[in-house]
Amino acid sequence: MTVRRIGTWRDGVRRLRDAAVASLLPGGLPIAPILAQVDGYLLPHEGVFLYWIARLGPGSGCIVEVGSFRGRSTLCMAAGVRGRRESRLFAVDPHVYRTAEELQENLRHFGVEALVDAIVSPSVETAREWRLPVRLLFVDGNHERESVEADVDAWLPHLAPGGFLLLHDSTSICGFPGPKEVARARLRPGSIFDVVDRVGSITWGRRSGAPGPWLPPMYGKGILDQYVRIVGRLGEKPTG
Repeated sequence: MTVRRIGTWRDGVRRLRDAAVASLLPGGLPIAPILAQVDGYLLPHEGVFLYWIARLGPGSGCIVEVGSFRGRSTLCMAAGVRGRRESRLFAVDPHVYRTAEELQENLRHFGVEALVDAIVSPSVETAREWRLPVRLLFVDGNHERESVEADVDAWLPHLAPGGFLLLHDSTSICGFPGPKEVARARLRPGSIFDVVDRVGSITWGRRSGAPGPWLPPMYGKGILDQYVRIVGRLGEKPTG
C-alpha cells in the first residue's frame, strides 16, 4: 500500500527537505521516512520533539492526540511508542475533512496500526468518557480560541503529574491567533506546570508533581540552532 500525496511538485520538495533536515537532527532518522511521504504542517524539529517525548517521556500513561489529519504527527509519536513498547496512542479527530481513511492507510503503511487507536469523534465528547491517565497530550485540533480552550479544559484533568501538554501552532512562527492566545494564558510556570518552553510552533508545559526533572535528550544539543543552520531560517509554517 502506498501513501496518498497531495499538492504540487513543490509539496514533494518540501517533504524531501523536511526528511533531510530531520535525518541530521539528534534522533531524527526514525521519522525521516514519515516526513518524506506524509503531507502535513509539522516541521522536522517538531517531529523529532514528538518522537523523543513519545519514546522516553516519564510516566506510564497513554498518549492522546487531538487532531490527527493525515497522521504526520501521529506517525512521529507512534514511532516513539514503537521504541518504548509499553504505551499506546489515541488519535482523536472527527475528520471533518474526510481524512479518516487516509490516516488508517498511513498507519498501515508504516506498520503502526496496532499501536494507534484512531477515535473518530469530537475531542470534548471523547474526554467526557475518558478513564485512562495521559502522559502526553498533543492538542492540534480546531484552531479557534474557544475550541483550543475547550480541548485543554476537557483533557487537562486526565494529564498525569509530570505529563506534557503540547499546543501546536501556538508560537510567533505561525498564523493562528487562537492557539497563541491560549498558550499565553494557560501555559505558564506555576502550580499547574513547573516547566514551560517552545519548540518551533509548539508551546509545551510539563505538569507539576513529577518525582524528578526530565527533558527530551535533544535538549542541550542545540536542536534549534542546528535547524536554523541547516535550513537557513526557522522554516515555513503554512497558515492553513
